[in-house]
Amino acid sequence: VWVLISIVPIEYDGAPSMLTTVVDITERKTMEDALRKAATTDVLTGIANRRHFMDRAEAELARARRSERPLALALVDIDYFKQYNDFYGHVRGDQCLTDVAQTLSLALDGPRDLVARFGGEEFVVLLPDTDATVAHNVAERCQRLIQKQAIAHAHSPFDQRLTVSIGVGTTIPCDGMEPFAFIDAVDRQLYVAKDKGRNRIETVQVE
Repeated sequence: VWVLISIVPIEYDGAPSMLTTVVDITERKTMEDALRKAATTDVLTGIANRRHFMDRAEAELARARRSERPLALALVDIDYFKQYNDFYGHVRGDQCLTDVAQTLSLALDGPRDLVARFGGEEFVVLLPDTDATVAHNVAERCQRLIQKQAIAHAHSPFDQRLTVSIGVGTTIPCDGMEPFAFIDAVDRQLYVAKDKGRNRIETVQVE
């Protein structure tokens, strides 16, 4: 139960006193929490949305800059997702996105780690206080967990199972580094992974 307590000094019978009012604001707080969750959560998959990720990325980049600690980022793209949608239909496609989102969440173990839907069939994993070795291990864990799901994909060359390509980047940010620059560097690694045949991980150290 949430309450709003207001205490106002008054004079009663010529003596100083206090007037206290208590108002139940539980319903208002519940609505505020629902609106806050809606603003930061991807409606389809239930994980964080791009807006929430960008806010967190900016905050974590600033934290890493102050502490001179590493920050890692992984961009995850479902391989041949257009073909999946065309063959199985959009309802199955939406379920596939949700399954992948929830599976990626299982790969995280840091207290401030975050997985978000970046757009379409692309996801982003934010890994504060994480060096290049650990970040690559997390990316491998993401791939293993998705492979373990064994989601059928008739048009995939990889045993007709759903796979993902991942770009990974790590940085100890310098003054002036912006989130978009870091994300762009990692995104280029994702496209390298796709250009090299998909179902692989490519990494970069971002200066």
